[in-house]
Amino acid sequence: MTAASARLGDILVREFNIARITVEQAASTHSANGRRLGEELVALGLVDESIVYRALAAQFGLAVASVDQVEAAFDPAVSRGVHRAFLEKHRVLPYAREGATLLVVTCEPREDLSLVAKAMRAPSVRVALVTASDFARLWRLVELRASERPTIAPDAPQHDQLITRGMDREVRSVALFDALLLEAIARRASDLHVERYGAAVRVRFRIDGDLHDYAGLPLSVEDVEGLVNVVKVQAQLDISERRLPQGGRIRRRAGDKAFDLRVQTQPALWGEHLVLRLLPQEQRLLSIEELGMPGDLAVQFRRLLDAPGGLLLVVGPTGSGKSTTLYAGLQHIAQDETRKVITVEDPIEYAVVGVQQTQVRPELGLQFAAAMRAFVREDPDVILVGEIRDAETALEAIRASQTGHLVLSTLHCNDATDAVQRLLDLGMQPNSIASELVAVVAQRLARRVCEHCRERATLPDALAKELFPQGIEAGFECFKGRGCERCQGHGTRGRVAAIEYLRSTAEVRGAIARRSTVDELRAVALRAGLRPMRESALDLVRRGVIPVDELPWLLPPERMARERYTSVATP
Repeated sequence: MTAASARLGDILVREFNIARITVEQAASTHSANGRRLGEELVALGLVDESIVYRALAAQFGLAVASVDQVEAAFDPAVSRGVHRAFLEKHRVLPYAREGATLLVVTCEPREDLSLVAKAMRAPSVRVALVTASDFARLWRLVELRASERPTIAPDAPQHDQLITRGMDREVRSVALFDALLLEAIARRASDLHVERYGAAVRVRFRIDGDLHDYAGLPLSVEDVEGLVNVVKVQAQLDISERRLPQGGRIRRRAGDKAFDLRVQTQPALWGEHLVLRLLPQEQRLLSIEELGMPGDLAVQFRRLLDAPGGLLLVVGPTGSGKSTTLYAGLQHIAQDETRKVITVEDPIEYAVVGVQQTQVRPELGLQFAAAMRAFVREDPDVILVGEIRDAETALEAIRASQTGHLVLSTLHCNDATDAVQRLLDLGMQPNSIASELVAVVAQRLARRVCEHCRERATLPDALAKELFPQGIEAGFECFKGRGCERCQGHGTRGRVAAIEYLRSTAEVRGAIARRSTVDELRAVALRAGLRPMRESALDLVRRGVIPVDELPWLLPPERMARERYTSVATP
């Protein structure tokens, strides 16, 4: 380890509470991988990129700049005065002037700034540090601003002007696509929406479940048309078809990360809208402990994963983290080398060592049900089917559990007892469901309070009346995020699952076999030990993990107060 990397490691340990063993792990491999210590820590997912760059700023005595600050002060004319090759080589970007001082950002900190000042012909230079990801975003901004400049001589023939403009527009469209992707990734967006309303264009990012407008890159109607065409080409869609919705996928890399982009185009009143879902392919898998389950519930979940057979369902709406929970379970199962685990997924979101994973291929007739029929002949102990979408898949899942396999799967439904009704709606026999269903984990994702700006909050009166009709419980506390640079002013950063847990008992099995109504089944389940989502969500509020105003998004009105199962008569 060099002296510079040793000093960086010391700063990370001393000032940012990074474990010494974490730094030493990266220090043992960074040279062999051709990376510096900070780059290795980020590449291995051990330390957040922003923390590494804050430590580098402390090491070199530099200020840290944000993209928003630079964008607000950005003057395209300043960067045009320096040769592009120099900027690319030294990873520097001049963006504004304050009197005689040139303001510059870089992602390559250095102690000697005289070369930069000399090359930029400035009496003085003030350099701030940005992360490598942010530098890429700013560099793309420079290119887009440059593409807006007139590049055609006034006396050029009209035919040549049209050709040149067409070529410039295509290059600009590609640059816009790259810029929006980089922006979405940097803001931790799960989805990117591009919409047209007359002459107005709206760009939105879904961050931690909520849509946020993005105005940093204003788009024209012509920009949207070019952007849609670029995306269609890369997703292998029909660019001439604008009347029907189309869907496809794109594999892209951004820095050291690979993404699977789910593309959906939708014809609307004013033209096509575009939605991209961003799925990181090298994201670290969470363990059961990191899911945020209460300790006793995590113990029960592990016990279910060790069961010899049965059907275990994880349910919830789209985007509720069902796959993340299942993959955490797969990691636990894969540690047992005496069991064979097979999965069929669409798509394979994470690679799990020790697990035989299969991608569905509809064009070849390999759907979930067909794969499961083949799997039971391959001597498995555990089968994971990505989603029960239809009656055929549900039937094969129950059959596989009846033949002595532990079957894990997901369903789209609202709560744990609703999962039983969903299986009935798919035509499954009540007795089969009752005999094979071992448990249902229902979940929804709630926004986490930002740890860097968390503060105590007051429970609003209207919400207090819904939650505690008999009066607020003693010692109840709640928290919120004030809003800071780390959470981009939102007050929340990241999400955590609020969980409802239904374990199959004799009472529950009897109610299912009798084909009880949903309300009757829930009353029986509550009496038999159902853990309602309200209890999980309130526990997260008390511990300051989620803000109290998340509860109306997690719970329907009739579930905000504590449920009383005695109000429903059961046979």
